[in-house]
Amino acid sequence: MPASSLPPHMDRNSMIRLPESLAQNLPASRTPIVGRDDELAAIHQTLVDGRYRLVTLTGVGGCGKTRLATTVAAAIHPVLADGVWFVDLASISDEALLADTIAAALELPLLVDGATVDAVIVFLRRRAALLVLDNCEHL
Repeated sequence: MPASSLPPHMDRNSMIRLPESLAQNLPASRTPIVGRDDELAAIHQTLVDGRYRLVTLTGVGGCGKTRLATTVAAAIHPVLADGVWFVDLASISDEALLADTIAAALELPLLVDGATVDAVIVFLRRRAALLVLDNCEHL
């Protein structure tokens, strides 16, 4: 994205720094995951081999999609130098709030006139990072 497409009050350099906090916000696991080794390995391999930029986990509610995703995300966090973020979308019902919700998880400023989308794109474009978007089936 050319710098000229950013809002005038933002410059590219201000968008490429990581937040002050540790670059991850994964929910803590309270119990071990059991019997999902094949699924964990397949998801892990798909993410680390670099051929895909999007992986979607599907299944009925309660089957463990979130747990699989967060377990794999925690496992690959050490190799993703720019962070791993969990974004729970269950509380939003309007897709127009998607960029703001992601930006909040990334600790980016919320902007007006659609500029938050641009800020998220600039922030993530050249990063070795992972976003786990949970509960997005309704958007």
